[in-house]
Parts: sequence; C-alpha cells; structure tokens
Amino acid sequence: MRKIGITADCSSGLEYAPFEHNIRITRTTIHFGDETLVDGIDITAEGFYEKLKNTDVVPSTSAPAPKEILDRIEELKSEGCTDIIHFPISYGLSAYGENLESSMEDFVDDVNFKVINSNSACLMEGYVAKYAEVLADHGYSVEEIMEEIPNLRDRINAYFVVDDLKYLVKNGRLGTAAGMIGSLMRIKPILNLGKSGKIETFEKVKTHSRAIQRLYDLIVEYGKEYKECIYIVLHTGRLEDAKVMCEEFKSRVSNAKRIELTTITPTVGAHIGCGVLGAAVIPLDGLKEEL
Repeated sequence: MRKIGITADCSSGLEYAPFEHNIRITRTTIHFGDETLVDGIDITAEGFYEKLKNTDVVPSTSAPAPKEILDRIEELKSEGCTDIIHFPISYGLSAYGENLESSMEDFVDDVNFKVINSNSACLMEGYVAKYAEVLADHGYSVEEIMEEIPNLRDRINAYFVVDDLKYLVKNGRLGTAAGMIGSLMRIKPILNLGKSGKIETFEKVKTHSRAIQRLYDLIVEYGKEYKECIYIVLHTGRLEDAKVMCEEFKSRVSNAKRIELTTITPTVGAHIGCGVLGAAVIPLDGLKEEL
C-alpha cells in the first residue's frame, strides 16, 4: 500500500498557518552580514522583524541545502511513506526548485520523489501544499494530485504594499535611481504575486493610505468572480494594521469561507522588508476536496 508524504520549504509560512497539517518543512538560512540564522530554528518572524527595525543591513537568503531535504525525506520514509511530494517556493522567485527533482535522483532511494512548482510564496504556497495533503489523505494518487493541484494554484492572486523601497532595490526589483526617486516622492509600490509566479510591480501609488485602499479594491474585484474564497491578510511586523485590514474585508466581501491573518515568513520578508501589508485570494470553486 502506498503512502504519500508532503514537504515544503519554510517560505510557505506553514509554521504560522491558521490550520493543522503534517507537512514537513525544509529550512532556508538567512544571512545578516556575517551572521547566519536558520529560519524557524534560530529566529522566528517576530524576532526577525524586530531585528530588521534595528539594523541597516539588508539580509540575504540561501535555499534549503540538499541534506536538509534528504533529512525530511528520511523522516517520512521511516513513517512508511513510499511517495513524497515537495513544494518549493515559486520557480519564478528561486531557481532551486526547478532542478531539485533531477539533482536528487542519485541520493533518494526506495521512494518516489516528486517536485511541484507552488508558483507562489508565503501562506499561499502553504495552501498549495496543504491541498496536496488533503488530497493524499482522501486516497488520491501522486499522479492525480499533480493533475489537480493547478486547479487551485493557478487561480491564487495576491497584492502587497511595500513600506521601504531599499529591499526591492537591493534585490533587483527596482533600479537604484527608481528606488531613490520613489523614496523621495514617498511612492508606495503595489506588488502582485499571481499566475506569473513572480513578484512584479503592479502600480505605484503616492501615499501608503491610498495604496492600501487600492489593495482593497484589487482583492475584492478579483475575488468577486468566484462563489467561495479564502481571503488572507499578510504582514511583516504590522499586526495591528493587519487586524484592521481583516475587519475591512469582512465588511466588503460576501463570499469568504474564511478570512485569515498571518505573518510573512522571514525567508520572504528578507526580500521585501518590514512594514509590508498584503492580501491574497484563494478561490475554492471546483476543487475536488474541501480546504
């Protein structure tokens, strides 16, 4: 009898998920200058964003090492798993996932190891992995799960309002000149993470309050096309503002199965900075099993 295990990297935000799961998390490392921290082991989201507030260092990240992934595989094999599906951060955001399956062939024995592009990040990535776990629990095969995942994954859409442009400049999302001009003009870019699987600048708004109002409109407009959705509010060190956003969505949407609040995992926060607010829509129409 076959048994399927699910893994995902910690960019998925599954450690802060508002639902139960048994998905094994592979760890990335965060580099603050000469200091190296393992996300979720050496530092949590709360500590990470406090650290960001008190340093001029722009951190960088490293993808999970092969040994990290192999350790999670061995854990699942010891529990009787014959098949393992791994969900990395979107291929559009990191190259490591795309070549992972072929690179692991020489190291993985006695288990069918597959990689599926989550095409997302944060808890949206986490929900893609969670859906795979739900399907596995309901007896779907690996092939059936791989066929069904795009029905959820390809409709997820998210928008973020960025407070500090230096992280986008450092990570190549904005040119230095554009970042300097934007900072001087107090421009707050709205970023989109949608079907492309990339974080792209969607609009540039002159004030933070206007950007947040525009974010509400974008999320409501996208979500209204579906009968039922999960709405997620995400933040980096702005819990109280995120709570306000949740209340706003409660008053503006009528098709919410749930409205959830979560922090953005440090692995992703390292690239967008502190003070970010965002929201995502996860459409549920037509899924084979409930989330």
